[in-house]
Amino acid sequence: MRPPLAGYRVLDLAHLLPGELTTMWLAFLGADVIKVEPPEPPAGGLTMLRERANPYRAALNRHKRSVAINLKHPEGQALLHRLAHTADVLVEGFRPGVMARLGADYATLRAVNPRLIYCSISGYGQEGPYAHRPGHDNNYLALAGLLEHNRGHDGLPHLLPVQLADVGGGTFPALVAILAALLAREATGKGQHLDVAMLDGALAWTYLLLPLSHTPHLEALGLGAGLLTGGAPCYNVYETADGHFLAVGALEPKFWQRVCEALERPDLVARAFDSSALPEVRAVFRAHTLETWLARLSPEEVPVTPVRSLAEALDDAHVRARRSVAWDEDGLPYARFPVRFSLTPAAEPSPAPNAGQHTAEILEGELGLPAEEIRRLEAAGVIGGVTGR
Repeated sequence: MRPPLAGYRVLDLAHLLPGELTTMWLAFLGADVIKVEPPEPPAGGLTMLRERANPYRAALNRHKRSVAINLKHPEGQALLHRLAHTADVLVEGFRPGVMARLGADYATLRAVNPRLIYCSISGYGQEGPYAHRPGHDNNYLALAGLLEHNRGHDGLPHLLPVQLADVGGGTFPALVAILAALLAREATGKGQHLDVAMLDGALAWTYLLLPLSHTPHLEALGLGAGLLTGGAPCYNVYETADGHFLAVGALEPKFWQRVCEALERPDLVARAFDSSALPEVRAVFRAHTLETWLARLSPEEVPVTPVRSLAEALDDAHVRARRSVAWDEDGLPYARFPVRFSLTPAAEPSPAPNAGQHTAEILEGELGLPAEEIRRLEAAGVIGGVTGR
Protein backbone atom coordinates (compact mmCIF):
# COMPACT_ATOMS: atom_id res chain seq x y z
CA MET A 1 0.00 0.00 0.00
CA ARG A 2 1.09 3.57 -0.63
CA PRO A 3 1.99 5.80 2.35
CA PRO A 4 -0.97 7.82 3.67
CA LEU A 5 0.09 11.17 2.13
CA ALA A 6 1.14 9.84 -1.27
CA GLY A 7 -0.01 12.25 -3.96
CA TYR A 8 0.28 15.39 -1.83
CA ARG A 9 2.96 18.01 -2.51
CA VAL A 10 4.61 20.12 0.19
CA LEU A 11 6.86 23.15 -0.34
CA ASP A 12 9.46 23.45 2.42
CA LEU A 13 10.62 27.03 2.96
CA ALA A 14 11.59 26.38 6.55
CA HIS A 15 15.19 26.91 7.55
CA LEU A 16 15.34 25.73 11.15
CA LEU A 17 14.45 22.63 13.17
CA PRO A 18 10.69 23.09 13.78
CA GLY A 19 9.68 23.51 10.15
CA GLU A 20 12.28 21.20 8.65
CA LEU A 21 11.25 18.36 10.96
CA THR A 22 7.58 19.02 10.15
CA THR A 23 8.17 18.67 6.42
CA MET A 24 10.46 15.65 6.84
CA TRP A 25 7.76 13.79 8.73
CA LEU A 26 5.27 14.72 6.03
CA ALA A 27 7.78 13.22 3.58
CA PHE A 28 7.99 10.05 5.69
CA LEU A 29 4.19 9.87 5.41
CA GLY A 30 4.50 9.87 1.64
CA ALA A 31 4.21 13.53 0.62
CA ASP A 32 6.42 14.86 -2.17
CA VAL A 33 8.40 17.47 -0.24
CA ILE A 34 10.32 20.06 -2.27
CA LYS A 35 12.85 22.02 -0.25
CA VAL A 36 13.16 25.55 -1.69
CA GLU A 37 16.49 27.12 -0.77
CA PRO A 38 18.74 29.88 -2.13
CA PRO A 39 21.35 29.12 -4.82
CA GLU A 40 24.06 30.45 -2.51
CA PRO A 41 24.19 30.21 1.29
CA PRO A 42 23.23 33.42 3.13
CA ALA A 43 26.06 35.77 4.11
CA GLY A 44 27.84 34.19 7.04
CA GLY A 45 25.95 30.94 6.50
CA LEU A 46 27.48 27.53 6.95
CA THR A 47 28.12 26.19 3.46
CA MET A 48 28.65 22.68 4.82
CA LEU A 49 24.99 22.55 5.87
CA ARG A 50 24.06 22.40 2.20
CA GLU A 51 25.64 18.98 1.69
CA ARG A 52 23.67 15.91 2.68
CA ALA A 53 26.57 14.31 4.58
CA ASN A 54 26.37 17.06 7.18
CA PRO A 55 24.63 15.45 10.19
CA TYR A 56 22.32 18.42 10.80
CA ARG A 57 21.12 18.57 7.20
CA ALA A 58 20.80 14.79 7.03
CA ALA A 59 18.82 14.67 10.26
CA LEU A 60 16.11 17.08 9.07
CA ASN A 61 15.90 16.69 5.30
CA ARG A 62 15.60 13.01 4.44
CA HIS A 63 13.20 11.99 1.69
CA LYS A 64 13.01 15.53 0.28
CA ARG A 65 13.96 17.01 -3.07
CA SER A 66 15.83 20.30 -3.31
CA VAL A 67 15.38 23.15 -5.75
CA ALA A 68 17.63 26.21 -5.51
CA ILE A 69 15.73 29.45 -6.25
CA ASN A 70 16.68 33.04 -5.45
CA LEU A 71 13.47 34.39 -3.95
CA LYS A 72 14.90 37.91 -3.79
CA HIS A 73 14.78 38.00 -7.60
CA PRO A 74 11.42 38.70 -9.30
CA GLU A 75 11.90 35.75 -11.66
CA GLY A 76 12.64 33.53 -8.67
CA GLN A 77 9.41 34.65 -7.04
CA ALA A 78 7.55 33.84 -10.25
CA LEU A 79 9.01 30.32 -10.17
CA LEU A 80 7.85 29.87 -6.58
CA HIS A 81 4.35 30.97 -7.61
CA ARG A 82 4.34 28.29 -10.29
CA LEU A 83 5.42 25.70 -7.73
CA ALA A 84 2.78 26.93 -5.27
CA HIS A 85 0.13 26.39 -7.94
CA THR A 86 1.02 22.66 -7.87
CA ALA A 87 1.30 22.34 -4.07
CA ASP A 88 -1.07 21.28 -1.31
CA VAL A 89 0.95 22.61 1.62
CA LEU A 90 3.63 25.26 2.17
CA VAL A 91 5.63 25.45 5.41
CA GLU A 92 7.75 28.49 6.26
CA GLY A 93 9.70 29.43 9.38
CA PHE A 94 10.55 33.11 9.02
CA ARG A 95 9.63 35.97 11.29
CA PRO A 96 6.44 37.82 10.27
CA GLY A 97 6.93 40.07 7.26
CA VAL A 98 9.80 38.21 5.61
CA MET A 99 7.64 36.15 3.28
CA ALA A 100 5.75 39.29 2.20
CA ARG A 101 9.07 40.90 1.21
CA LEU A 102 9.79 37.79 -0.87
CA GLY A 103 6.43 38.04 -2.64
CA ALA A 104 5.35 34.76 -1.05
CA ASP A 105 3.03 35.66 1.83
CA TYR A 106 -0.27 33.86 2.28
CA ALA A 107 -2.39 36.57 0.65
CA THR A 108 -0.23 36.45 -2.48
CA LEU A 109 -0.07 32.66 -2.78
CA ARG A 110 -3.74 32.20 -1.92
CA ALA A 111 -4.51 34.13 -5.10
CA VAL A 112 -2.28 31.67 -6.98
CA ASN A 113 -3.76 28.58 -5.31
CA PRO A 114 -6.90 28.95 -3.14
CA ARG A 115 -6.54 25.32 -1.96
CA LEU A 116 -3.07 25.89 -0.49
CA ILE A 117 -2.54 25.08 3.21
CA TYR A 118 0.00 27.71 4.28
CA CYS A 119 1.70 26.97 7.62
CA SER A 120 3.79 29.67 9.31
CA ILE A 121 5.92 28.50 12.24
CA SER A 122 7.44 31.31 14.29
CA GLY A 123 8.53 31.96 17.84
CA TYR A 124 5.75 34.26 18.92
CA GLY A 125 3.14 34.08 16.17
CA GLN A 126 2.03 36.45 13.45
CA GLU A 127 0.64 39.08 15.83
CA GLY A 128 1.18 40.33 19.36
CA PRO A 129 3.82 42.50 21.09
CA TYR A 130 6.60 39.94 20.58
CA ALA A 131 5.72 38.91 17.03
CA HIS A 132 8.86 40.38 15.43
CA ARG A 133 11.31 39.37 18.14
CA PRO A 134 14.01 36.77 17.43
CA GLY A 135 14.10 33.73 19.64
CA HIS A 136 15.17 30.14 20.16
CA ASP A 137 14.01 27.14 22.16
CA ASN A 138 15.35 28.31 25.52
CA ASN A 139 13.62 31.71 25.11
CA TYR A 140 10.22 30.12 24.56
CA LEU A 141 10.70 27.71 27.47
CA ALA A 142 11.76 30.59 29.69
CA LEU A 143 8.73 32.72 28.84
CA ALA A 144 6.38 29.75 29.20
CA GLY A 145 7.49 29.14 32.78
CA LEU A 146 9.06 25.77 32.01
CA LEU A 147 12.68 26.67 32.75
CA GLU A 148 11.65 28.13 36.10
CA HIS A 149 10.23 24.73 37.03
CA ASN A 150 13.23 22.78 35.79
CA ARG A 151 15.68 23.69 38.53
CA GLY A 152 18.44 21.37 39.64
CA HIS A 153 19.82 20.78 43.13
CA ASP A 154 21.96 23.87 42.59
CA GLY A 155 18.80 25.96 42.41
CA LEU A 156 19.45 27.09 38.84
CA PRO A 157 17.08 26.62 35.88
CA HIS A 158 18.58 23.91 33.69
CA LEU A 159 18.44 23.75 29.89
CA LEU A 160 17.05 20.59 28.32
CA PRO A 161 19.13 18.36 25.99
CA VAL A 162 16.29 18.33 23.43
CA GLN A 163 14.36 21.19 21.86
CA LEU A 164 11.04 20.88 23.66
CA ALA A 165 9.56 24.18 22.43
CA ASP A 166 10.85 23.70 18.86
CA VAL A 167 9.56 20.15 18.46
CA GLY A 168 6.80 19.86 21.07
CA GLY A 169 5.61 23.43 20.61
CA GLY A 170 6.34 23.86 16.91
CA THR A 171 6.61 20.64 14.92
CA PHE A 172 3.86 18.64 16.63
CA PRO A 173 1.20 21.40 16.55
CA ALA A 174 2.12 22.17 12.94
CA LEU A 175 1.69 18.52 11.93
CA VAL A 176 -1.68 18.23 13.64
CA ALA A 177 -2.86 21.52 12.14
CA ILE A 178 -1.72 20.66 8.61
CA LEU A 179 -3.44 17.28 8.65
CA ALA A 180 -6.60 18.81 10.13
CA ALA A 181 -6.56 21.56 7.48
CA LEU A 182 -6.22 18.97 4.72
CA LEU A 183 -9.28 17.17 6.12
CA ALA A 184 -11.19 20.46 6.32
CA ARG A 185 -10.27 21.17 2.70
CA GLU A 186 -12.00 17.96 1.70
CA ALA A 187 -15.25 19.48 2.97
CA THR A 188 -14.76 23.13 1.99
CA GLY A 189 -12.45 22.96 -1.01
CA LYS A 190 -10.49 25.84 0.52
CA GLY A 191 -7.01 26.18 1.93
CA GLN A 192 -6.16 28.32 4.94
CA HIS A 193 -3.36 29.99 6.89
CA LEU A 194 -2.01 28.23 9.99
CA ASP A 195 -0.29 30.45 12.56
CA VAL A 196 1.91 28.22 14.76
CA ALA A 197 3.70 30.02 17.62
CA MET A 198 6.25 28.04 19.58
CA LEU A 199 5.54 30.04 22.74
CA ASP A 200 1.88 28.98 22.47
CA GLY A 201 3.00 25.41 21.92
CA ALA A 202 5.36 25.48 24.92
CA LEU A 203 2.55 26.80 27.12
CA ALA A 204 0.40 23.88 25.98
CA TRP A 205 2.91 21.52 27.64
CA THR A 206 2.06 23.00 31.03
CA TYR A 207 -1.40 21.41 31.05
CA LEU A 208 -0.87 19.80 34.48
CA LEU A 209 0.68 22.93 35.99
CA LEU A 210 -1.75 25.56 34.65
CA PRO A 211 -4.62 24.70 37.06
CA LEU A 212 -2.19 25.30 39.96
CA SER A 213 -0.56 28.43 38.55
CA HIS A 214 -2.46 30.92 40.73
CA THR A 215 -2.84 28.80 43.86
CA PRO A 216 -0.57 28.13 46.83
CA HIS A 217 -0.30 24.51 45.70
CA LEU A 218 2.23 25.21 42.95
CA GLU A 219 4.43 27.19 45.32
CA ALA A 220 4.12 24.41 47.90
CA LEU A 221 5.53 21.92 45.42
CA GLY A 222 8.87 23.71 45.56
CA LEU A 223 10.79 24.48 42.39
CA GLY A 224 12.46 21.28 41.21
CA ALA A 225 10.92 19.33 44.07
CA GLY A 226 7.40 18.57 42.93
CA LEU A 227 5.77 15.19 42.43
CA LEU A 228 7.30 14.73 38.98
CA THR A 229 10.43 16.86 39.44
CA GLY A 230 12.38 15.12 42.18
CA GLY A 231 10.32 15.59 45.33
CA ALA A 232 8.84 12.10 45.63
CA PRO A 233 10.75 8.90 46.48
CA CYS A 234 8.47 6.82 44.24
CA TYR A 235 9.26 8.96 41.17
CA ASN A 236 12.93 9.78 41.04
CA VAL A 237 16.39 8.96 39.72
CA TYR A 238 18.87 7.11 41.94
CA GLU A 239 22.60 6.49 41.71
CA THR A 240 23.89 2.95 42.13
CA ALA A 241 27.13 1.70 43.72
CA ASP A 242 28.97 1.64 40.39
CA GLY A 243 28.06 5.20 39.37
CA HIS A 244 25.14 4.31 37.11
CA PHE A 245 21.56 5.51 37.57
CA LEU A 246 18.07 4.03 37.77
CA ALA A 247 14.84 5.83 36.91
CA VAL A 248 12.04 4.79 39.27
CA GLY A 249 8.51 5.62 38.11
CA ALA A 250 6.46 3.75 40.72
CA LEU A 251 3.63 6.26 41.15
CA GLU A 252 0.97 3.58 41.66
CA PRO A 253 0.88 2.05 45.18
CA LYS A 254 1.14 -1.52 43.84
CA PHE A 255 4.36 -0.71 41.99
CA TRP A 256 5.95 1.21 44.87
CA GLN A 257 5.15 -1.66 47.24
CA ARG A 258 6.94 -4.12 44.94
CA VAL A 259 9.94 -1.78 44.69
CA CYS A 260 10.13 -1.51 48.48
CA GLU A 261 9.94 -5.29 48.80
CA ALA A 262 12.84 -5.66 46.35
CA LEU A 263 14.75 -3.05 48.37
CA GLU A 264 13.96 -5.08 51.51
CA ARG A 265 12.55 -1.91 53.04
CA PRO A 266 8.81 -2.46 53.62
CA ASP A 267 8.86 0.50 56.02
CA LEU A 268 9.18 2.82 53.00
CA VAL A 269 5.86 1.75 51.45
CA ALA A 270 3.92 4.40 53.35
CA ARG A 271 6.46 7.10 52.44
CA ALA A 272 6.04 7.07 48.64
CA PHE A 273 5.46 10.83 48.53
CA ASP A 274 7.42 11.84 51.63
CA SER A 275 10.40 13.90 50.47
CA SER A 276 12.10 13.43 53.85
CA ALA A 277 12.56 9.76 52.94
CA LEU A 278 14.70 10.58 49.90
CA PRO A 279 18.09 10.37 51.69
CA GLU A 280 17.23 6.89 52.98
CA VAL A 281 16.10 5.67 49.56
CA ARG A 282 19.22 7.10 47.91
CA ALA A 283 21.40 5.31 50.44
CA VAL A 284 19.67 2.01 49.73
CA PHE A 285 20.23 2.26 45.98
CA ARG A 286 23.87 3.26 46.45
CA ALA A 287 24.47 0.00 48.30
CA HIS A 288 24.44 -2.19 45.15
CA THR A 289 25.42 -2.05 41.49
CA LEU A 290 23.10 -1.37 38.58
CA GLU A 291 23.09 -4.99 37.44
CA THR A 292 22.26 -6.18 40.93
CA TRP A 293 19.27 -3.91 41.12
CA LEU A 294 18.11 -4.85 37.62
CA ALA A 295 18.32 -8.53 38.57
CA ARG A 296 16.18 -7.87 41.64
CA LEU A 297 13.66 -5.48 40.12
CA SER A 298 13.10 -6.83 36.60
CA PRO A 299 11.18 -9.94 37.73
CA GLU A 300 8.85 -7.71 39.76
CA GLU A 301 7.49 -6.01 36.61
CA VAL A 302 7.83 -2.52 38.00
CA PRO A 303 8.45 0.75 36.08
CA VAL A 304 12.17 0.91 36.82
CA THR A 305 14.68 1.39 34.00
CA PRO A 306 18.39 2.08 33.69
CA VAL A 307 19.45 5.57 32.60
CA ARG A 308 21.10 4.98 29.22
CA SER A 309 23.32 7.12 27.07
CA LEU A 310 22.00 7.83 23.58
CA ALA A 311 24.51 5.34 22.12
CA GLU A 312 23.28 2.68 24.55
CA ALA A 313 19.66 3.51 23.67
CA LEU A 314 20.37 2.86 19.98
CA ASP A 315 21.70 -0.58 20.90
CA ASP A 316 18.85 -1.47 23.25
CA ALA A 317 17.23 -4.81 22.44
CA HIS A 318 13.72 -3.34 22.41
CA VAL A 319 14.71 -0.40 20.19
CA ARG A 320 16.37 -2.82 17.77
CA ALA A 321 13.37 -5.15 17.79
CA ARG A 322 11.01 -2.25 17.02
CA ARG A 323 13.40 -0.93 14.34
CA SER A 324 12.83 2.52 15.83
CA VAL A 325 16.20 3.70 14.51
CA ALA A 326 17.80 2.98 11.14
CA TRP A 327 21.09 3.88 9.45
CA ASP A 328 21.40 5.57 6.09
CA GLU A 329 23.88 4.86 3.31
CA ASP A 330 26.27 7.44 4.77
CA GLY A 331 26.33 5.55 8.07
CA LEU A 332 24.26 8.12 9.98
CA PRO A 333 21.50 6.92 12.33
CA TYR A 334 18.03 8.41 12.10
CA ALA A 335 14.71 7.92 13.87
CA ARG A 336 12.06 6.30 11.72
CA PHE A 337 8.52 7.69 11.77
CA PRO A 338 7.38 6.82 15.32
CA VAL A 339 3.98 5.34 14.42
CA ARG A 340 3.32 1.95 12.82
CA PHE A 341 0.50 1.89 10.26
CA SER A 342 -1.16 -1.48 9.70
CA LEU A 343 -2.39 -0.63 6.18
CA THR A 344 -0.47 2.39 4.81
CA PRO A 345 3.06 2.27 6.27
CA ALA A 346 5.32 5.30 6.32
CA ALA A 347 8.01 5.46 3.64
CA GLU A 348 11.54 4.21 4.12
CA PRO A 349 13.28 7.55 3.58
CA SER A 350 15.93 8.34 1.03
CA PRO A 351 19.00 10.38 2.08
CA ALA A 352 18.81 14.17 2.35
CA PRO A 353 19.52 15.97 -0.94
CA ASN A 354 22.39 18.32 -1.61
CA ALA A 355 21.26 21.92 -2.10
CA GLY A 356 19.70 22.35 -5.55
CA GLN A 357 20.09 18.67 -6.44
CA HIS A 358 16.68 18.50 -8.12
CA THR A 359 16.45 21.97 -9.63
CA ALA A 360 16.57 20.86 -13.27
CA GLU A 361 14.39 17.79 -12.63
CA ILE A 362 11.61 19.89 -11.10
CA LEU A 363 11.75 22.98 -13.30
CA GLU A 364 12.15 21.14 -16.60
CA GLY A 365 10.42 17.86 -15.94
CA GLU A 366 7.49 19.12 -13.84
CA LEU A 367 7.03 22.83 -14.58
CA GLY A 368 7.90 22.44 -18.24
CA LEU A 369 10.66 25.06 -18.52
CA PRO A 370 12.82 24.61 -21.66
CA ALA A 371 16.45 23.64 -21.09
CA GLU A 372 17.71 26.91 -22.57
CA GLU A 373 15.50 28.89 -20.18
CA ILE A 374 16.90 26.94 -17.25
CA ARG A 375 20.45 27.71 -18.36
CA ARG A 376 19.55 31.41 -18.69
CA LEU A 377 18.04 31.51 -15.22
CA GLU A 378 21.11 29.87 -13.73
CA ALA A 379 23.43 32.31 -15.50
CA ALA A 380 21.34 35.20 -14.13
CA GLY A 381 21.60 33.89 -10.55
CA VAL A 382 17.89 33.14 -10.32
CA ILE A 383 18.40 29.39 -9.77
CA GLY A 384 21.25 27.08 -8.85
CA GLY A 385 22.24 23.47 -8.67
CA VAL A 386 21.93 22.77 -12.41
CA THR A 387 25.48 22.87 -13.74
CA GLY A 388 27.48 19.80 -12.81
CA ARG A 389 24.50 17.77 -11.65
